[in-house]
Amino acid sequence: APWAKIFKLGIAAGCHIGFGSYLAITVGGACPQIAEANPGLQKIIFGAFGLPFGLIMTLVTGAELFTGNTALVTAAKMEGKTSTSNLVKNWVASYAGNFVGSLFLAYLAFKSGTLGAAPASVAIATAKCSLPFATTFVRGILCNWLVCMAVYMASGCASLAGKMVAVWFPISAFVALGLEHSVANMFIIPLGIMRGANVSAMDFLTKNLLPVTLGNIVGGALCVMGLYGSAFGNWFKPKEE
Repeated sequence: APWAKIFKLGIAAGCHIGFGSYLAITVGGACPQIAEANPGLQKIIFGAFGLPFGLIMTLVTGAELFTGNTALVTAAKMEGKTSTSNLVKNWVASYAGNFVGSLFLAYLAFKSGTLGAAPASVAIATAKCSLPFATTFVRGILCNWLVCMAVYMASGCASLAGKMVAVWFPISAFVALGLEHSVANMFIIPLGIMRGANVSAMDFLTKNLLPVTLGNIVGGALCVMGLYGSAFGNWFKPKEE
């Protein structure tokens, strides 16, 4: 696909994931009494209401999400269906589009006034940029392992209901577990900064987005597609003459 098409569909996916994060912060992020009395319950509320619908919108409409593409386009490359240059083009264009869409939606959410004085976005942004590089990297691996399993399972479902079920459980799980998704963070952390979090743009990029992105690539390309590609596909197999 042309760069511009991938970029536009990347903007759409960034907005979709942004909407999911927006809902999660609005619902699960606004349950302080539940969080204090029953933190496990608050985590699953935060996970179940938000990000799943963002990924469902992305998958059903054919938008381009970088995290899913780390698995899908890598598989196409390893199977000889596309070139390395096309893989790089897809990853860069979808990532750039996701960033633009996420920032746009973060700004609209900030200006909408719907979050009131709720502190969740500021607290989340601050926490996400306060972790060691290695910890954030590992959380990125674990996150995209689940995200790409959701994408992989949904691709085998013909019905909308099937796709929704395939997406709901792993996406709810990664959010409830506190794992790190690069595109969701492109919405959550800038929104927190706009709302007063003591986090600089450089902190966001170097302490969170860089390690999370690298971890997401490992999780999608190796942990999911490395296993299934080598089991069901032609990965690492000698070419027949």
